[in-house]
Amino acid sequence: MKRVLGPYLRKRVAMSILGLLAALTGLMQLLELLEVTTEVLSRDLGVTGILHYAVLRLPSEMTVALPLAALLGSMSAFYAMARSREITALRSAGVGLRRILVFLIPVPIVLAVVQLALSQYLVPIAERSLKSWWDSTIPLEERPAEPRWVHTSNGVLKFERNSADGRTLLDVGLYTRTEEGLLQFRTRARRAEWAGSDWLLRGVTELAISGTAPPVDMERTRHWSSNLRPEDILQLDVADPHMSGVVLADVIVGDRVSTRPRSYYEAVLARSFTAPLAAFIMLLLALPSAIMSERRGGGGRLLAALALGLGFLLVDGIMASFGTSGRIAPLWSATAAPLAFAAIGFWQLFSCEHS
Repeated sequence: MKRVLGPYLRKRVAMSILGLLAALTGLMQLLELLEVTTEVLSRDLGVTGILHYAVLRLPSEMTVALPLAALLGSMSAFYAMARSREITALRSAGVGLRRILVFLIPVPIVLAVVQLALSQYLVPIAERSLKSWWDSTIPLEERPAEPRWVHTSNGVLKFERNSADGRTLLDVGLYTRTEEGLLQFRTRARRAEWAGSDWLLRGVTELAISGTAPPVDMERTRHWSSNLRPEDILQLDVADPHMSGVVLADVIVGDRVSTRPRSYYEAVLARSFTAPLAAFIMLLLALPSAIMSERRGGGGRLLAALALGLGFLLVDGIMASFGTSGRIAPLWSATAAPLAFAAIGFWQLFSCEHS
């Protein structure tokens, strides 16, 4: 029985989740393309450009849609099985909701692996590729000057413009401070180019802050070693850049540049370990919708599952905001919502088993 029932349940739920994932991702793609199509066509990118944009946005949209698809897909599968009396037959044969949950464990595990692959690998790559491709449609010299400031390992850097791949910076200013935090040197360069392991500054002028020291023309070129990388440049304009766990750890220890407080990166790193649990929690919250009353139907349990699933997303988002802003500890911001709603889900499960 286990050899037949387990694969059947997993296939039934997994196919429902995949269908909802495709539908939600397609809807998000459609709404976003309606907003950006005009701008894409105005840059003479054509239909190919629209398709290219859609492909690069696909990993991010799948990551957002995955938890909701897990909830709605599980609810849909369980409700359909309840209406066809399959759940009733299983319970009559001694297969309760807890055993059904055990049979379905591989489904959230696979979804967790998919989410990890998306968030830790595909999304950061696609995000940088999209930024580079989008910026490449405008020549570097024609872009409007937008001063950007970055705190690096060797001082504070300011630049006016950057190339699409982040490997060239124009109108660069570097401000070096003493151990006491006082300004010591101001270095200006007409251009900075990434040389593979460091930056090559061209047209360098340096001013020593000593009160009376005039600007001193230095050599035309100079190598500048820093923890700043071209991929860091591409993420400066992104409101909430997606970084892998390795990059986040490098930022926290100071090996990569940071544009936000340390608490932000600590919270995001902590949440990267708990985010894959969302699929299991959604499955757990949706499981009671498989119990349908002959008199009352299953509408109440469906609404309860939907409310709890959406509530989990809401509370988890609020805790994430508190964590990234430094209001609460990173570990608490990452684990509070999963622990609370997992407890609610197990309580519902045991209540349904004994009802």
